[in-house]
Amino acid sequence: MEAHSAYVPGLEWERLTEFPGEGEVKYLRHHEPNKASTILVRLPAGGCISPHGHTAAVQHYVLEGEYESEGKIYGAGTYRLLSGRSDAAEITTQNGVTILMVYDPI
Repeated sequence: MEAHSAYVPGLEWERLTEFPGEGEVKYLRHHEPNKASTILVRLPAGGCISPHGHTAAVQHYVLEGEYESEGKIYGAGTYRLLSGRSDAAEITTQNGVTILMVYDPI
């Protein structure tokens, strides 16, 4: 793997298209040959990500705000590992949230 860096404040927020939902994304590492990616996802107040499937594990780290999924609240500073080959439950936020998401399908 080659070294990679990104100056995050200089990256533009783009419309979220990776999975169903309304929000924005910044691609820090995106679709290398093994489909690994690292993204920042920002949902506005009242935003949500609809249920969808994962073929590999995904990691979440909540940077700002909080979200609710499966009846639990995940606030800033929370780390979460979602197993691969599973359905991801809906994610909702009342006041907005920014999540670092890491996909490593190795």
